[in-house]
Amino acid sequence: MRTALRASIATAVLTGALLAPVAGTAYAATTPQAAAATVPARYAGTPVLIDTGVVAVLRNASEGPEVWIRAVSADWKPGDDYMGRALATLDGEHPKASVSGLELRLVKEDPRHPSLTVAKGGTTRSYPLPQAPTAPADCVSRTEQVDLGAGLQADLTMSPKGPKVVMHGSDPADTWTRTLTRTHPKGASDYFSRINNPSGAKPVFEWKTQGGDDVPSGFADFPALPKGCTLDYQVTEETPAPKPEPSAPKPEPSTAEPEPSTATPVTATNVSARTVGQTTVVPQGSVAAGAEIASEDTDNSITVAAGAGLLAVFAALGATVLRRRRSHS
Repeated sequence: MRTALRASIATAVLTGALLAPVAGTAYAATTPQAAAATVPARYAGTPVLIDTGVVAVLRNASEGPEVWIRAVSADWKPGDDYMGRALATLDGEHPKASVSGLELRLVKEDPRHPSLTVAKGGTTRSYPLPQAPTAPADCVSRTEQVDLGAGLQADLTMSPKGPKVVMHGSDPADTWTRTLTRTHPKGASDYFSRINNPSGAKPVFEWKTQGGDDVPSGFADFPALPKGCTLDYQVTEETPAPKPEPSAPKPEPSTAEPEPSTATPVTATNVSARTVGQTTVVPQGSVAAGAEIASEDTDNSITVAAGAGLLAVFAALGATVLRRRRSHS
């Protein structure tokens, strides 16, 4: 019985020894693949070793052709994790770069088959980028990269499906991403961002690096569609809410007290007093031969009766003179 037990133990040890290299090889083969599977979609691509400790991650997705140059370990091999420190990025706006003695260039003479050329020491090698997606990708605009501040960037593109924004950290180690589209134009509450006029002819990306109403927004236009491309939806412009017109200010009530009037009201008892200092004109027919009598009454003692008596005296004197002339003749 002991002999059988010893034989079983020996067999198990021998089996483990034989299987150990196979298990180790399988683990080594699957571990890099698992690591590569954790790469965010925004940074995923085809990595190629272009120099010792330097890989180029080739991409040709909705953002357009681009290449991320990253630092890796000196013994890096295909299948290993390539999410090292970013050394440079080549795209439509920045097609050239120099890294560690390498002259890099993104060649796009043939838009359907872009490639990366690497020149070093008089030798140039070419690496084709992955094949772009079918028809819709041909109508994807160039990528407009916007610096949002606070270590964030946004990639703006335009396609037949409408505007698209992919926000991500500028540090490759930061896996934070947010995506806005025409049908989902507003970002999450943790960061203010939105696409204004998403179904219109000229959509605009708006963002704030900080919260609060007092912080001004940033704005960026989306790139235009490639020539010959059309939208898959009907263009509908947003109608901004009308601003209320300011109402006319109401006149404020006057607080000044009215000045007292200095005019004396006319009454039955002061009619004669109001005629002081005025000139009285007697109408024609009241005196003989059209004579006019004007008098200034300073003590209000002259009356119409006195005026009539004075006229009578002048009439009597005139009659006396007339009789004397007749008697002498």
